[in-house]
Amino acid sequence: MRRPILFVLGLAAALVLFPTAAVADSATHSYVLVMEESNFGVAPNGDTIAIDGEADFSVNPKAVKDGSGTFTHKNAAGTVLATGTWRATGLLDYQSYGCGVVFGTQIPPNFCGGRVAMKVMLDTPRGELPGILTVICVIGPNPPNSIISNGDRSEGATLSVPGVINFNHTAGGDNVIIQTG
Repeated sequence: MRRPILFVLGLAAALVLFPTAAVADSATHSYVLVMEESNFGVAPNGDTIAIDGEADFSVNPKAVKDGSGTFTHKNAAGTVLATGTWRATGLLDYQSYGCGVVFGTQIPPNFCGGRVAMKVMLDTPRGELPGILTVICVIGPNPPNSIISNGDRSEGATLSVPGVINFNHTAGGDNVIIQTG
């Protein structure tokens, strides 16, 4: 009985003495998402989206300072259905996977991975359409196992255009999130 009580008291003392170890990083960080090559997503009907571009974003406060790129939508047969541009209008979330390592290989310490979700405005042949663009980068020591081991969840992008189409599975790509501050 004494051991559990001593453990709980010791844990409580550690949390009081070292509060930063118990809470998430609340510092301001800024990043640049770079997609020099296409990042792909696939819709349930087999349509694909190829997306490239860049976005400057920060956490604490959560914001996208600038972000834009291009996209190409093809049907399952490979016929181009639409091309256009996108621009970021807000940061929804950034989940960091860490920095400086990819699958055990050391890389520059400011090269990071994670999941970046942004509100975007798409300039399409049908006019402007709002969407949610999510880019996944597997750099870092902590990418979720589901991203690495599941064939349809890998580095790449997803794009949801409410009421139109949802490219909800990543299908490969090449991107990096560079910590700038």
